[in-house]
Amino acid sequence: MTQSKGTFVTTREEIADRVVAKWAERGMAIERDAEVEVLLKLRFTGDVPIDCIRRRYLKLLQERRPGRKVD
Repeated sequence: MTQSKGTFVTTREEIADRVVAKWAERGMAIERDAEVEVLLKLRFTGDVPIDCIRRRYLKLLQERRPGRKVD
């Protein structure tokens, strides 16, 4: 968390970490391997739109699946 003029500003990464922790507490684990971390970091910077991140993640899942079909 960063401080600016007496207020605290929460970064996207901090928000995501809190969400991941809450989901894990509820038994809904989120994948946090190196490839997914790269996608998350791209999203945290705000430089890559979420729909692009979604497409990249779906492609990653397809590549991992046996008998994969990647477009």
